[in-house]
Amino acid sequence: MRPSTLTRSNKETVPTLEDEGTDSPQITSHLLRHLSYDFCIKFEKMPLTWKETRPGRWERPQSCLEKINLLNRNVDKALDKDNWAKSAVAKVEFDPKLGDPIRALKSAWKQVRYNYPEVAAFPYNGTYMYRIGNPEQVQLWVSATFVVEHNTTVDELFGHLPRNEQMMCYYLPDTSEILIYSPHYRLDARGAIFILNYLIKSLANPEPVLIFGNCAHKLSPSIDDALNIPSKYTPEIEKAALKRLASLKPRNPLIELPSHATSNLPGASRRRVLKLSESETKSILKGAKASSMDQSAAMHAALIAAVARLVPPTQTQSFMASFHCDLRYLIPKSSKTKNAPTCCTSLITAEVDVSPDTDLRSYYKQLAPVYATGYAPYLESIACFHEKLAASMYANGKGTASADGMAQPRLGPLGVIDDQLTKQVKGVVRVRDFWLGGETLTRRMMVHNWIWEDQMVWSCCYNESFWEDAFAERFLETVREVLIEEVAKTSSGGLAGKLKGLVLK
Repeated sequence: MRPSTLTRSNKETVPTLEDEGTDSPQITSHLLRHLSYDFCIKFEKMPLTWKETRPGRWERPQSCLEKINLLNRNVDKALDKDNWAKSAVAKVEFDPKLGDPIRALKSAWKQVRYNYPEVAAFPYNGTYMYRIGNPEQVQLWVSATFVVEHNTTVDELFGHLPRNEQMMCYYLPDTSEILIYSPHYRLDARGAIFILNYLIKSLANPEPVLIFGNCAHKLSPSIDDALNIPSKYTPEIEKAALKRLASLKPRNPLIELPSHATSNLPGASRRRVLKLSESETKSILKGAKASSMDQSAAMHAALIAAVARLVPPTQTQSFMASFHCDLRYLIPKSSKTKNAPTCCTSLITAEVDVSPDTDLRSYYKQLAPVYATGYAPYLESIACFHEKLAASMYANGKGTASADGMAQPRLGPLGVIDDQLTKQVKGVVRVRDFWLGGETLTRRMMVHNWIWEDQMVWSCCYNESFWEDAFAERFLETVREVLIEEVAKTSSGGLAGKLKGLVLK
């Protein structure tokens, strides 16, 4: 089934910014469809901070990450869909004392808007714009962005939600699930968890006093501002950006999973989830610790080993190991951006050699230094790099299926969700489960890994036009087999003792 669509007909007159404020769904869904293919490829050098450009209107330049995500969302032949759009889900149990869950959720959603006003800002001509709303406009925003979907499930909604410039909150009363859905330029995975967490905590305050006239001071600086990313490029920055761009080209033939294409056109995104038992999870974590392995690097090595099991290499091949790196760890604690629901994640790609003679240990040895070093070496040239990446891969404002369509799974490690998401508000709500994923419109599988209530979870999102459900399940099961056989601390010791001397601090 398809959910209700909030966008308007293409035959309607496009309003101007003088006609309506940012709280209008007409602006944020209809106007931006006409703008998104020309404004977002501009990388002007501008002052970074929020400024009030006229009474009640605040603007700042788009960050380098927002700009590239405004581009890579567009995939040729699928411009009605949203590549990499994020979905975060909490399965909840409401306390009867709460009363009407829908009313409570609407109130909580309004509090999210008040405390993080950038969720209602929108991109326009290279800037991010926020307009302070009056009560009527704020209520219109809530009506446009909070949707109740009856007689459906997350599996039925995922991959069929309409492309929208707004960040959305869906409530599924039949399954008691809350779904946050957003284009990637607004939110990364961590930001989606922040939103979900604040929404849940806000349920404890059903009748807040919110005065929206003074909410602009709550706007968070962009990642460029928070990290003082250079907007003027020295020869050293240019050289570093070109070197990083060149490193994206593999030295060897790629090792890729065998996709099963049923169409040249992207279909709906789908998901498969594998949840390991508590005992399996404990054994894997013990094995990684005994082997002095960094957990995220070990999980990535296991993912590559699973690919090699499914497609045994006959020569030296390249796996371009790409993973999400959350730059918030580099942001000073004094900056509001550190805990803001925005996009602060960039990719790191490392070329890993895979051959008949390699195994999980060799993959880990190649990945460990990359994870240990983190993003700091790339920070100064990040804006320059993404500008060059946009010019080379998205010159016409959209990507083809080959722009980022390798049949090599990408990893997004999320850590322990119990430490990031409020699980219970006494007398109000209890969170029973969690899930996070992203839309994918190419052959690229998006894999997230996290721990929830002492159980390791692997989620694989993929496009139905290029992959069969059974293969996605087989891939996840192969990851599990690798972890149990090669990482877990078992009677035979797993990797314990085999990786002595390779310590990732």
